[in-house]
Amino acid sequence: MSNDNAQVAVFIDYDNIEISVTDTLGKDVDVEWKKILEEASHVGRTVLRRAYADWAAQSGAQRDLLGLGIDLVHVSSKRGKNAADIRIVIDALEMLHDPRSQVTHVLLVSGDGDFTELVHRLRGEGIFVIGVGVSGTSAEYLVNACDEFIFYDKLIAAAPPPPRPAKKGAPEAPPAPSFDITEARMLLRRVLETWEAEWMPASELKKSMLRLNPAFSERNYNFSSFKDFLQAQQEMIALRTSGDQLEAQLVPEAAPSPESLLEQYLQVLAGHKIRMTPNEYRPAIIFKFHEYGKGGGLSLTQLKDKVHAHFEENAPHVTGAYITEIAHQLFHTYCFIFDQESETYPADVKLWDKRVNFAPEVARATDLLDKCDKGLLQKITKSLGAPEKLDKEVAARVLYGSFRGERMLEHVTQLLANGTK
Repeated sequence: MSNDNAQVAVFIDYDNIEISVTDTLGKDVDVEWKKILEEASHVGRTVLRRAYADWAAQSGAQRDLLGLGIDLVHVSSKRGKNAADIRIVIDALEMLHDPRSQVTHVLLVSGDGDFTELVHRLRGEGIFVIGVGVSGTSAEYLVNACDEFIFYDKLIAAAPPPPRPAKKGAPEAPPAPSFDITEARMLLRRVLETWEAEWMPASELKKSMLRLNPAFSERNYNFSSFKDFLQAQQEMIALRTSGDQLEAQLVPEAAPSPESLLEQYLQVLAGHKIRMTPNEYRPAIIFKFHEYGKGGGLSLTQLKDKVHAHFEENAPHVTGAYITEIAHQLFHTYCFIFDQESETYPADVKLWDKRVNFAPEVARATDLLDKCDKGLLQKITKSLGAPEKLDKEVAARVLYGSFRGERMLEHVTQLLANGTK
């Protein structure tokens, strides 16, 4: 919603967005810069629009950007690949300390994690920072640093095509997030449960959701407004209009909702010292554990650090927290056999610093994933009292971050059957 008092500055890291869109959406897809500027206009009056690049190498794009009123700031590529980033930082800080500046909001169009410190500085000075980047390529620490982060591919309401095969020898990047609405519903419930009054204004509700997760946006779930998002959740919330504002409250549950079941299953695992953040990167991380661990010779700590280093270099949006969580998942589902030769190690050596091999039944990467998944499901179904009480769709979200149809239900059913043999 536009704020009449908001003054918006737009800083565009041109190469970052162009490359991310090409890699994610296809070589023939043009960036819809007009959509991005429209987003700035929804925030308030745009007082500055700048795009940074080596424009001698991007001459074909100049006409379109100039036609949108964007100021093109030339940064020679001969100064290094971070030259544009440095210039953006300098200009943003100069704007911040210019006594004539009345900018209240910054729209930073980039998914580059190198801007994280700039975002912290701007927010510390009272600037509201909105990031715009492509899902799957935007650094998570940048996303979390912003007051709000908008995923460009959802902004233009275009689903990405199936991923192209990686070039020979190139690392396989995990898939982009699919924006399972269960996560948004859990976030909505979490905020409303902590609201002390009976009714919560929708404007305050969204602000609270963004404080907990800056990447929340109703557009990620194909809603054109936050009001539309709330109206689609009326099996879990009640809505009313008080004066000129919309308000919401939770309604009593007749039966457990998917998000409450998801929270229940995660709490069961937490009781076994297993922390899980449902995400679609989990299978790819486990496959990388198998790749690096199948030769033996590494301790669990070394194996975890090697997997972390791989994703930090090739897919920084796959966080170290995810990798540490998965190491614990593998450990607590007995996927490893630790070296028992005590004379090889000092008396005070920790278990995770001993060399590990995989359990005998683990021959392939898929075996490792299935063994871990079966172990996790066993812990949940034991808490429920019987496998039949498990909601398989919710279980799929626990294990794989989203639910994608009947084949996934069949897979969970097969895991349960094999896990009870």
